[in-house]
Amino acid sequence: MLFEHLTYHIKDTHHVLQHYAVKAINIGLTTRNYLIGFYIKEYELAGEDRAQYGEQLLEQLASELSKKGLKNISAPELSRFRQFYDAYPEILGTLSQKSLQIPPSILGTASQESKSPIKSNDKKDSLKLITHLSFSHFAELIKIKDPLKRKFYETECIKGTWGVRELRRQINSLFFERTGLSSNPKRM
Repeated sequence: MLFEHLTYHIKDTHHVLQHYAVKAINIGLTTRNYLIGFYIKEYELAGEDRAQYGEQLLEQLASELSKKGLKNISAPELSRFRQFYDAYPEILGTLSQKSLQIPPSILGTASQESKSPIKSNDKKDSLKLITHLSFSHFAELIKIKDPLKRKFYETECIKGTWGVRELRRQINSLFFERTGLSSNPKRM
């Protein structure tokens, strides 16, 4: 083996495995944020002492989590996590799949508590979303109230491998609306 080949193999191995590590971290953070949203929503619906917190729940929770060593989790972030869960309830069924390897101690019975029946295609779509989009993508997507429009941007984002800036640019340029009005939508 030539020295040049050795350096190439080491560099190639480094880049490939670094990419996998980044992807794993992204999936982990997205899943964490989703589950935090789930926990908050469940607490709001069934927490025994929820009445004492009322509207201050997210501020109190952010303060308490900060005391416990969790950094950069503010009330607005917690609100975003809850919106993420509300906008994508179908992801809950995906989290129990072995492909994400969520320990039962973290997930608990969350997948069984899902209120809506989840079809096999929904699970595949949800898994694709979790594995292809970062939480920053979801933070942009949850701002879209129309489910059809949101689905369009999810699909285009995955298909075009858009970064968050590109997703934001496409939303701001009304890509969905322009595609619908176009005489040749496939060309768009």
